[in-house]
Amino acid sequence: MPLSIMKSGIRAAMLLSVCLAGRTVWSEEVQLSVQDVPQPLAAAVKQLETREGWGITYEEPPGQPSPKGAILLTYTVTDATRTDSKLQEEVLTRLLARQAGKDAPRFRLVQAGGLWHITPEQGSPLETPITLPRQERPLGEVLQRLCAEVTKQSGAQVELGKTTGLRLETRVTLEAVTREPARVVLARLLNTLPQRAAWTLRTQGPERKFVLSPHRIFRLTGGTPGPAPSK
Repeated sequence: MPLSIMKSGIRAAMLLSVCLAGRTVWSEEVQLSVQDVPQPLAAAVKQLETREGWGITYEEPPGQPSPKGAILLTYTVTDATRTDSKLQEEVLTRLLARQAGKDAPRFRLVQAGGLWHITPEQGSPLETPITLPRQERPLGEVLQRLCAEVTKQSGAQVELGKTTGLRLETRVTLEAVTREPARVVLARLLNTLPQRAAWTLRTQGPERKFVLSPHRIFRLTGGTPGPAPSK
């Protein structure tokens, strides 16, 4: 992770103690700060994921690189509300609003397959309906086949990139799908593993191909990731 992002990470304000029905409930005011980095929204999403353990994917708009920028967002969280899908949706919706601006790409928030997806309003190849037979294969092979089918059906080149924290040799079962959005299929596949996983989808090179990079969801501040948000 670039030093500039590390320096502009999430800072937590002093913990507040609230007495409720004889119990002490700790709440925390969190300041998420991203300063002058490329793709500030992507950097902010990664900070939220590693701090809170939320499953969030990020898909880059095709042919529209994000300019450098800054994002500042403050929210309050407790151990109970950290796993609440309503809080997650509220924080992510406010985060997207911070991205608004004349030169900023347009994104929307989607919930599918137990993950939150920050995806461009138009142009993501993962919107493409795909059809695949039932298969029991190593995870790496299934991901390669999924990318090939998205490429075939969308006309946009999608390749499997770096994976982090995933055992690609682990055998998985993908049930047959018929004209289902690739994003939904991918989310369901990655969330049937022993560990939850998300991804980034970025454009790369002069040909502007898409590179899909799945990764295990790590919560670096301790504990384990919260449950997936309900559909």
